[in-house]
Amino acid sequence: MKNKLALIGPIFLVLLGVLCFVVVYIMYSKLSFIDTPYLVGGGLSFLLAALWYSKGKPLKKQEQ
Repeated sequence: MKNKLALIGPIFLVLLGVLCFVVVYIMYSKLSFIDTPYLVGGGLSFLLAALWYSKGKPLKKQEQ
């Protein structure tokens, strides 16, 4: 169960980030301005997804 949550969370955040960037693209292409909260939300969503995914993955130890 914990492994599923470790995978579902980052996938949800990536999808949320993509949705935010799609809104930014639509707003920019139609109205020629960038909706800043969606841009920040998309960036933070990608950052949190990367941190969550990397925290769930064990780091490999260097062999000596």
